[in-house]
Amino acid sequence: MKKLVLIRHGKSSWEHPELKDYHRPLKQRGVNNAFSVAAELIKLGVEPTLFLSSPAVRALDTAIIIATNMAYPLDKIATEANIYEASVQELLDVISEVDNQHETIFLFGHNPGFTSLANKLQEEQLLNLPTCGAVGVELEMDDWAEIKKAFGKQLFKLIPKELT
Repeated sequence: MKKLVLIRHGKSSWEHPELKDYHRPLKQRGVNNAFSVAAELIKLGVEPTLFLSSPAVRALDTAIIIATNMAYPLDKIATEANIYEASVQELLDVISEVDNQHETIFLFGHNPGFTSLANKLQEEQLLNLPTCGAVGVELEMDDWAEIKKAFGKQLFKLIPKELT
């Protein structure tokens, strides 16, 4: 069994409208939500073996905040350009290339791809994975290359505004 945790980037700032989408940073609410989600992931006992992030500033910053709080080594955070603005198929392609030594992937990225991917992989459907929302899915497979035909069950769903 493999576990995939999809984490959408935190709320981004529009304070500098001249910045391209890729370069937008987190706003303070996004930072705070990342801390809250990290605390919940720790409470749930989820132990990542790989952090894989879009290199977009807001996604990578979300990954860094959560990694720091979970004592995951920052130098082990991998980035993959194909996660940025990815479709479900592109996300599946990225995941299918992950080394099988990794049992639990934390994937950091963007909508609409993340909501659509969560809905493809599990029965419980989401209308929208909000910013800094996380959904964990346990997949009935032993090889990441099987992700394109995998289906699993939702382990948890974290919505920042529902967290204390």
